[in-house]
Amino acid sequence: MGRLKTPLLLQRGQPKCDRLGRIKKLDLSNLQLRTKDLDLKLLNRMKQLRELDLSDNLLEKVPEGLDLPSLQILKCSNNQLEDVTPLQQFTALEEVDFEDNLYLTVNDSYKISSLLPNIRKINGKETASLMNHVKILNRELTSRVTAYWEKNYQDQLGSGAPAGDVHKEFVKSAVKDVRYGPESLSDFTQWKVKMIAQQLVASKLTRKEAPSEEVSREDDSSPETPAGTPRTPATPAGASSQEYVLKLSAFKWKKRLPSDPPPCKRARPSPPPQDSQPVPREPSLSSRSSSPGCGQSVLAEGPQGEMDTEGQEPMELQPMHFLQCHSKGNSPEDFSTQLWACAFEPACNDGTGLPGGASHTVATCGGEAVCVIDCQTGLVLHRYKVPGEEFFTVAWTCLTLVTQDGRKKRSSVLAAAGRRGVVSLIHVRAGFCYGDIRAHRKPIAMACFSPSQETHLFTASYNKRIILWDIGLPDYSYNFRPSQLLVLDASTTPLRLCPVPSCPDHYLLAGCEDGCFAWDIRLNESRKRDFEMVFLFPQGPGQAYKRVDGLGFVSEDVVASKGCTPGSICLWSWSQSLAGREDKQQVTAVILAQLPWSNTQLPYLTLSTCPEKAFVFCGDEEGSVWMYDVRRYLEQQRPLQAKVAPTKILRWPDLSARGQKMNKTLINTAVADPTFTYLVALTDTNIIAIWNKL
Repeated sequence: MGRLKTPLLLQRGQPKCDRLGRIKKLDLSNLQLRTKDLDLKLLNRMKQLRELDLSDNLLEKVPEGLDLPSLQILKCSNNQLEDVTPLQQFTALEEVDFEDNLYLTVNDSYKISSLLPNIRKINGKETASLMNHVKILNRELTSRVTAYWEKNYQDQLGSGAPAGDVHKEFVKSAVKDVRYGPESLSDFTQWKVKMIAQQLVASKLTRKEAPSEEVSREDDSSPETPAGTPRTPATPAGASSQEYVLKLSAFKWKKRLPSDPPPCKRARPSPPPQDSQPVPREPSLSSRSSSPGCGQSVLAEGPQGEMDTEGQEPMELQPMHFLQCHSKGNSPEDFSTQLWACAFEPACNDGTGLPGGASHTVATCGGEAVCVIDCQTGLVLHRYKVPGEEFFTVAWTCLTLVTQDGRKKRSSVLAAAGRRGVVSLIHVRAGFCYGDIRAHRKPIAMACFSPSQETHLFTASYNKRIILWDIGLPDYSYNFRPSQLLVLDASTTPLRLCPVPSCPDHYLLAGCEDGCFAWDIRLNESRKRDFEMVFLFPQGPGQAYKRVDGLGFVSEDVVASKGCTPGSICLWSWSQSLAGREDKQQVTAVILAQLPWSNTQLPYLTLSTCPEKAFVFCGDEEGSVWMYDVRRYLEQQRPLQAKVAPTKILRWPDLSARGQKMNKTLINTAVADPTFTYLVALTDTNIIAIWNKL
C-alpha cells in the first residue's frame, strides 16, 4: 500500500468526524503498511488519539517524531519490528502489544518497562511483577556500574588523560564486563548498562552526581523486608493472578539448634507396586533421636566401621530464597503440590553468556507449571502453565535458530513433559511454547537431551519404553518436524536416563524399577531393540531391592546410583565394569565406594551430580541434603569399596509462612549449577529452596 492519505484516516478513525484532531481510535491493521508509508504530518494532527492499531503490517520500526501525547494503547503485533526503544516517545502509553514480531524477545518487554513508567500491560499481561524486577535489576546494575567506574576509571581523570577518551573507553568496557542476572536477559542488561554508564559519564562531565532511577526502599523484593512479613509482587487492582508468586525468603526462618525439637520423619507404610506413577505421599509421623545443626558438617557412621574423610574440606552454604511458585490456581495456601525436577540452563556459547559459561537460571517443574528462576535474585522470569497437566521432568538444549533474513543465533530451548505424555518445547528467550510432541500414550517419567546431538531427545515413559526423538530445528515461523529415531524396550518403568559421557552416541544408561540397564543407541542398526546389559549390585542378606531411582555420572567414567543398596549410594566404574563383561548380558558393577545415606524406603528421592566439582547430592525424607565430595575416587585403578562420609548434611531450616510451620518436608531432588555456586532443592510441599555456596 502507498502513503497514508487523509480520507483513509477519517474512514478508519472513530468517532466518525471530518477532522483528524477529533479522532480517538484509529485502526490501520492489515494494510501491508511499511514504515515509509506513515505520514508523520497527518498522524501528528491527532492530538486526541488514544488507541492506535498497526497490527498485521510490514513495519520495520516505529518512526521517531510521532507527537501523540494522548496515546494510551498501541497494537503493533505481527510486523517486522526490531527495536522497541522508539516507544519511549509515547509518554502516556499504558498498553502495548508487539507479539509475533520475530526479532523481539522478552528482553524488549524489560526495555519497555524501563522506558515507560506508566505501562500496565505488555502483550496482554499485567506488568506489576515485571516492573518490580526491572527496578531490582536497575538498582543492582547502577551499583555495579558505579563501582566499576570507581575501581577502574575514576583515578584516570587525574592522570592527564583526556576526559572524553576515558569516558568513551569506560562506557565500552562497562558494557563488556558488567554482568548481572540470567543469560536470557543479557540483551536487556547490556542495553541498560550502556544507558547507566552514559548517564554516569554525562554527570561527571557536568560535575554532577550520577543520576539513577529512584527505587522505593519499601520495594517488595528488597532483602531488607522485616522477617515474618509476607512479600509478594505489588499487584494493582485487576492484575492477572498468574503474576502471583509467594516468596518465602522473607518469612521467618532460623537455624535449627541441637536443642530444637527434631523434624518429623516421613515414611510410606509399604513401597508402591512396580510401574506405579509418582503419587502424593501420605506421611506417617515418627521422631528422630538427634538433630544436628542446620547446615552442619557431619561424619556419618555406618555398620562396617570407620568412614573415609580424607581430603574433605569444610564448606558453608547460605540460604538465599524460598519460593512458592507452582501453586494450583495460584493459591498461597497450596503447600501440597509436589515438585519433581529441576535443571540449570546451559551456556549457549554465543558470546552473551555469563563469565566462565556459568548459568544462574534454573527451570523447575511440578504440578501444572514450569518455572524459570534467576537464582541470584530469586525472581521467576517465566512461568509456563498447562491446566490439567502434572510435569515430572525438564531438560535444556541449545539450538541454532535461523531468522527470516538468514541470521543465525544460538538460543536455549526447554523441554518439559509429564502425565499427559506430551513434550512441550519452550523457547525461553522469546517466552513462549512453540510446539508439542505427542511422545507417549502414558506419562513421561524423564526426558534428557544427548550431550553430543543438540536435537536428540530421550523420553522415558510408564509404557516401559524409551524413545529417542530428533526434535528438529524450528524455522523463523517456528515450524518444526520431529522424528522418531529409536524405540528402546524395558521390562519396567525407566526412571532415570544418562547417556554415557565417554560414548554418548553408543550407550544409554537407565535406572528402572527393576534395576540398572544399558542400551546400544547407535543409529546404524534396527530402530527397535531390547537392553544390551543389566548391572548387578551387591545386596545384603534377605534384601530384594532392585529399583534404581537415582543415577548420574560424576565423571566420564564414574557413576553414582541409588536404590539397589538400601541406605547408601554406590559409586562405580563404567569402564572397569565392562572390562570384565566378556559379552555377557549380566555385568557386575565394580564398586569404587559406598556413600552412606538415609535408611528410608521412600522411592523417587533422586540424586544429582556436579562433574566439574566432583560432587554428589541427594535429598532425604527429613528435608536434608546430603553432599559428597568424591574427587579422590574418580581416578582409582582398582576398587577400594571405601565408605565415604558425607562432606556435609545440609539441614532444612525452620520456616514459617502465613502462620504455618514449614519445617516438615521431603526433598525430591537437589541440583547444583556446574560451578556449584547455587544449590536448588525441590520439595513435596511446593517450596523451592535456593542456597548460595560461600
